[in-house]
Amino acid sequence: KSIKIEVVDMGEHFKEEEEKKHVGGPNTPPIVCPGHVRPLAELNFSEKTGDGIFMISACLDGLPMLRDGETGDWIGTFAGHKGAVWSAKLCKEARIAATGSGDFSAKIWDAINGSCLATLDHSHIVKTVDIAQDRQKLATAGHEGKVRIYDIETAEDNGSILTIDPPQQQNNKNKQINKIVWLPDQTNLIAAGGADGLIRIWDLRQNGSNLAILNKQFIQKDPGPIMDMEFKFIFGVGVLTVASGTSVKFFNTANWGSLARDEPLATPVHFKQEGGATLSPDGNIVMVGGGRHGGSFQGALGVEKNATRVGDVGSDLTVFAMDFHTGNIISERKGHCGPVRCLRYHPSGTSLATGSEDGTIRIWESTSSTTV
Repeated sequence: KSIKIEVVDMGEHFKEEEEKKHVGGPNTPPIVCPGHVRPLAELNFSEKTGDGIFMISACLDGLPMLRDGETGDWIGTFAGHKGAVWSAKLCKEARIAATGSGDFSAKIWDAINGSCLATLDHSHIVKTVDIAQDRQKLATAGHEGKVRIYDIETAEDNGSILTIDPPQQQNNKNKQINKIVWLPDQTNLIAAGGADGLIRIWDLRQNGSNLAILNKQFIQKDPGPIMDMEFKFIFGVGVLTVASGTSVKFFNTANWGSLARDEPLATPVHFKQEGGATLSPDGNIVMVGGGRHGGSFQGALGVEKNATRVGDVGSDLTVFAMDFHTGNIISERKGHCGPVRCLRYHPSGTSLATGSEDGTIRIWESTSSTTV
């Protein structure tokens, strides 16, 4: 018998497979980014640079990673921390990175070659860091209950240039600060979200004076620590997105105390132990992930005693797309094998990155507001 051998161009085959991996569509599976071996803690993107958009991940394995923001491809690992890394941020040009860790330190990194530029010692766990828009200042905070401001160029030699230690926080057992974010001008105003459920706005031009305290009106009805904060301009209006308790709040930063949405957005998940929210660049969609209502952070393994609200088993493994205006659930993203701990929109709005307790990052195609 004669045997017919078909010659296949494997180069073209792999090219087609790679294209399929990144082609969009309503049922497109996410890009899965392995590499971490413990729960993710934070995800953040750079702005668009001459070399593209980059993503950095903080993980409890102590090894923050830099990736291509489009494909999720691994670029490098920032090795040096001796404890869990809770926070990781890039400057807008992706030249400098900063991380905060359970080893009682924050580090400043050269994001191009991966070298550590400075190690900043603290007296307790550093839960959150953020780099100012001008790339001149770094803010850190955590279990100390203090906000520390550093000059990035001289941080290791000179220490912090300003330490904000709120008097009302000093004897407060909930003084831990979970998130800090630079605000509108991105260089002088900073928001600190605490375990007490309050957001304090500080003005560095006035030696760290307190401009406002947000979320007081919701504390009694919806208590819980601030688990996530995100600031972005939506058509010229500064919006601070805050995930706490059982809802997401949206504050208008042009008028402290006013809301960018009339009421908090009630969500199918809670933010009592984990999770977060991110607003699409056009302001129409809110993506959320967090804990299961009526259940524990153990997912389907346990149910809280005296739970007053019961959610679907597995909702803590799901990423929900919600309409900012109506509050309706538009679509769901399922695939993580552990609770969703963090998520962020790509700056273009074309995709969404999520990080889970399962140790993976997934990049999903963005949801249209008309998806059902």
